[in-house]
Amino acid sequence: MNSFDLSAVDAQDEGELLIKHPKTLEPTGWTWTFYGPGHPVTMELSNRVAGAALKKAAARRQAQANGKKWKEDEESLEQIRVENVDSIVTRTKNFTPIKLDGQIIEYSPEAAKRLLLDRKKGWLLEQIAEFLREEANFIQPSATS
Repeated sequence: MNSFDLSAVDAQDEGELLIKHPKTLEPTGWTWTFYGPGHPVTMELSNRVAGAALKKAAARRQAQANGKKWKEDEESLEQIRVENVDSIVTRTKNFTPIKLDGQIIEYSPEAAKRLLLDRKKGWLLEQIAEFLREEANFIQPSATS
């Protein structure tokens, strides 16, 4: 009996995204490497985000149980954007060097954050967010396909 090996479709610890030109969709040669869904860095990030949400929900329940009005924190769109970028940077292992205005930009968390927060490069943030949302991007194609 030939049985399917389920581990063959486990998400890998890393995945690579080849950045595409936003208009032509041609590969640029620029590659970002991210930690996969099961990597300890990603799991710790996920636990931190879930923990904060649980803490907030518990505070809301406590306030309501005590008959107090609960006022939801007003998060600005910019705050949410910065938090999303911080999460992406946490999951970023590396990127290949790139030129920006004639200067070579090497990977660092600060450089990644600067690039992702640049409004002129919203397409870059969108490509990366889309890549990270798809767990299948971290699964190796089978040897038989």
